[in-house]
Amino acid sequence: MALKPGLRITQTQRLTLTPGLRQSLSVLQMTSQEIDAAIETELAQNPLLTARPPASTRTGGDYDLALDTVAAPVSLASHLIRQIGLMRAPEPIRDAAGYLAHMLDDNGYLTDPMAELADDLGLTPHGIDAALKLLQSCEPTGIGALNLLDCLDLQLRSKQVTPDLRQIILTNLSDFATADWPALTRKTGLPRDRLHAYATLLQTLDPYPAAGFQQAQAEYLRPEIRVLPKSDGSFLVEPLDSMTPVLAIDDALIKRARTGSEDTSAYLLEQMSRARGLIRAIQSRAQTVRKVTAQIVASQPRFFTKHDEPLVPLTRQAVAETLGIHPSTVSRAVAGKSLSCARGVFPLSFFFTSGLNSLAGQPATSAYAVQAEIRRLVANEPATKPLSDERITAHLQQSGVDISRRTVAKYRQCLKIPSSFHRRRSKRNL
Repeated sequence: MALKPGLRITQTQRLTLTPGLRQSLSVLQMTSQEIDAAIETELAQNPLLTARPPASTRTGGDYDLALDTVAAPVSLASHLIRQIGLMRAPEPIRDAAGYLAHMLDDNGYLTDPMAELADDLGLTPHGIDAALKLLQSCEPTGIGALNLLDCLDLQLRSKQVTPDLRQIILTNLSDFATADWPALTRKTGLPRDRLHAYATLLQTLDPYPAAGFQQAQAEYLRPEIRVLPKSDGSFLVEPLDSMTPVLAIDDALIKRARTGSEDTSAYLLEQMSRARGLIRAIQSRAQTVRKVTAQIVASQPRFFTKHDEPLVPLTRQAVAETLGIHPSTVSRAVAGKSLSCARGVFPLSFFFTSGLNSLAGQPATSAYAVQAEIRRLVANEPATKPLSDERITAHLQQSGVDISRRTVAKYRQCLKIPSSFHRRRSKRNL
């Protein structure tokens, strides 16, 4: 049977995000500083949106004074969205690029499948490619890359490196990393001096373009939620953000403009829809963050009542299942958010820690608790006989933790604790 082209109509069902839901997800992932910037931008553009200072919920003190006087670091998403807003592109493409800016991981990569992002945004493959190119044209160069090779390729393009040279560098990246000059000479047929020049060029590239912004974001925390113990053993979880203004719609202006032309009425309807959408998104964000925080507190009650109590294992998946929401919603709700309690100020992401299996059917132990025990063992070890990783592993196993020596070594390195050999040598020189 011969194949012939033809057209046919089919019905399919799929989930897609409405513009309002996309805005809610974008606002949910914003930090409090980004919310303030978004409100300021909308107030400047929307005549129907009004704002009044909120009632203060802070208790005062030096910490609150520091929060109110220290300049907030600019987040990566805010930095990118400001650049996107100045670019010449259709508004739907700019909005999509701004959404992608909030989907970047800590390295500045866009790891979600592009087909899924296109479905979420209701864009064609051509439209999502245009939004991606808009994002990748922002600074720092390499942002919005799909992987390491794509990140390096974007930076090489910005340095006007020819396609042939980019192909040579990226195809033999592992050999450049190990300085395997004989292999590079054999594969490329190029002299060693040119290969050295290409290696020097590679050293000028940044594989983690978002790293600088992550460091700036971690300089200080502005808590949004306060957790206080109550006399009945429960906890009070309340918002603690007095800097975000309260938004409302100017009804008087709408009434005065009803007698205007059709163009004026259409413009006001559009602005009213935008204002209501932003107000709903901010209210939904506050409710979601509070619900997620309340569930964290319910899962970690001993941490908030006893100063020496470690965390118990907790995952985003578990919180999502309890609240009946998607795990990605939990991830957005905790991103860049923090809480204040009697033990200090902690990022919400701090309370999610993986668990290590325990021996003899005991409850699982959190990685945080194991690291705290490693720190305690090293602090109390004899000065002349530091504990090796094998002895720390044996101690933890005797305590009921199913852990390997390799995991102990990894946790020790995360805690910036030198090996037993280096600790012995440094204590000997004291």
